[in-house]
Amino acid sequence: MVGRRLALLLACSALGAGIGAVGQWLTGDGRWFLALPAVIALGWLFVADPTRCQPPPGGAPRRTGHPEDTAPPTDAGQGARHGGNR
Repeated sequence: MVGRRLALLLACSALGAGIGAVGQWLTGDGRWFLALPAVIALGWLFVADPTRCQPPPGGAPRRTGHPEDTAPPTDAGQGARHGGNR
């Protein structure tokens, strides 16, 4: 699946760059290269899977693997906030 997405990204990038190059060659205006992000965005609409953004059934939170999701809560700095060692 990753290989197909990478191929689509490269194809969209090449198409957008090609449109930009031909447009600039014909008109002399570099704004034609705005076709590059536009084509990538349009290509992403065909690949995006919005169901991957939904929470799993049962409402359990997703684990992302980020340190703040996996690390246990700490009370570091609590003493300084509450008067600490006086």
